[in-house]
Amino acid sequence: MAAVNAVKIAQALNLTEQRVHQLVREGLPKEGRGLFDPVKCMLFYVRYLQRALEKKSMPTLDGGFVGERVERVRLLRAHADLREMELARMRSSVIPVADYERTLAIIIQTTTAGVMAIAPLAAIDVTGQESRVMVQALIEKQCKEALAYLAKTENYKHLG
Repeated sequence: MAAVNAVKIAQALNLTEQRVHQLVREGLPKEGRGLFDPVKCMLFYVRYLQRALEKKSMPTLDGGFVGERVERVRLLRAHADLREMELARMRSSVIPVADYERTLAIIIQTTTAGVMAIAPLAAIDVTGQESRVMVQALIEKQCKEALAYLAKTENYKHLG
């Protein structure tokens, strides 16, 4: 095919003449000063666009490509999920795990102390008792008092 000038190549490739000259610097084949082989230029430009598309795509594990748009959507979803979690935290519908663990540890310590306090308190009451039924009743009384104390929510208001 006969060589053509930059204006004809620009029209054929749907580019500006200035862009054709930029592509010459990137390897667009020339036949001579200001002359181009249309077939060679078309092949070059197709390969050039293919490389540009591959650069905008990211490879996946299965050998395919994920486009920039898919990645942007994934990023937007992740951002939205983070904002929803932050909103839920602000609404107090969730608490940080560290706060939960600290509160649970305090409740366990308080419960342990309350249970362990039963024996010395009950020992005072049962000393000298000869009836097994009476001893059991006094120990149960101390257990119920300890449980009643632990059940009062005002004992835990300092946690929140």
